[in-house]
Amino acid sequence: MSWPSWGQDDTPPVPSLFDVVASSINIMQVRITRSRMAGDPPDLVIAPRLADLGLMDFHKGEQTIEEGRLAVERSVEALAALF
Repeated sequence: MSWPSWGQDDTPPVPSLFDVVASSINIMQVRITRSRMAGDPPDLVIAPRLADLGLMDFHKGEQTIEEGRLAVERSVEALAALF
């Protein structure tokens, strides 16, 4: 069995305070969104593929907007069915 190697002393890296806070905020946002959607479900959800986007990735604005545009294009048939 092979164990992952994290460093010379084989201890996992300790996340920074910022990493912990950012992860906590992401978890909170997901839970709030799920709760709101369960209470008042939308007719259609368009979800861009942004799993690699972090809390402070403001410099990825163009990439994010482009992915949003692509997500809408993928949803055109479902949108047309609503109208």
